[in-house]
Amino acid sequence: MKRLCFLSPDVEHTRKVVEDLKNNGVAEKHIYVVARHDIQLEDMPDAGPEADDFMVAYKRGLGMGGTAGLLAGLTVLAFPPAGIAVGGGLVALLTGYGAGVGALGASVAGAAFPSTRLEEFRDAIDEGQILVMVDVPKSEVEMFETLIKTLDPEVSVEGIEPPADVIP
Repeated sequence: MKRLCFLSPDVEHTRKVVEDLKNNGVAEKHIYVVARHDIQLEDMPDAGPEADDFMVAYKRGLGMGGTAGLLAGLTVLAFPPAGIAVGGGLVALLTGYGAGVGALGASVAGAAFPSTRLEEFRDAIDEGQILVMVDVPKSEVEMFETLIKTLDPEVSVEGIEPPADVIP
């Protein structure tokens, strides 16, 4: 799958393009719409995981927490507390615990910040344009790009990127 990113000038154009995409076989779960906070998008798909840095922070926290837990486990294994037998199970337990705590903490913090992947569109969104992202099969990218331009000439296709990972 590839992600088409395009800017729509207003809600009416966005609604028309989203309906046309649905009518041409794109499932609503593959369409994401991002707008300025004061623009009402009640009947259109929301940005979902694309609105904030939750997943990016989750991945980072998972890796850093797992590494910290592994290092703590290896330290306890190398220098066991007096009178306590320490084995490899404790290392695995501390690694998993560190990964879980790191992922939870970082993802909660990441959810508070807007998505860094959408930074290039931030100015246009702040001006009132609406960003629409749609995931389409690689083989149909050109077809959908042409379809979007045909359906609404005021919409400008801004780029194609691979979609974000749903699960790290």
